[in-house]
Amino acid sequence: MPGFTELLGRFERTVSVLGRSQSTFNNYSRHVAAVSLHFGKIPTELDPEQIHDYLFYLQKKSKSPSQSYFKHTVYGLRFLLKSEGLSYDFLSLPEIKKEKKLPVVLSKQEVWQMLSGCKLLKHKILIGILYGCGLRCMEVRNLRLCDLFSYKDYRHDKTKKNHQY
Repeated sequence: MPGFTELLGRFERTVSVLGRSQSTFNNYSRHVAAVSLHFGKIPTELDPEQIHDYLFYLQKKSKSPSQSYFKHTVYGLRFLLKSEGLSYDFLSLPEIKKEKKLPVVLSKQEVWQMLSGCKLLKHKILIGILYGCGLRCMEVRNLRLCDLFSYKDYRHDKTKKNHQY
């Protein structure tokens, strides 16, 4: 396609100068290339209506379009148009509805099976704290003994200034 190689070279230079990673350039250029192949011309020659038609096509192409694919297409096009000094105000990311999922709650028997499957006591304690307290892995990893056991309902709050309780 005429002009695409030069456009991609300028785009790579801009992405690099602005301190973005090679992975960002690879993702953006992949999506920009898909738009170019779809229309048979470089994206800077497209009008806003054609770009909106392509985004509509992406949404309808699959029954459950990948949110990240769609976002990378919009972000890549926006970054390209901005780097070429063209208007990109029309190119906004539409609201993507997220599927609301309820968390999986294990039964007492399932929790007991999980705990009894551990050979080491420390693993049982970690899983018990994770599940019983609803903590994330990083939160459990940062726990100390003084965080677990309180003496006379005394808790050390690390967020308080000057050790005021």
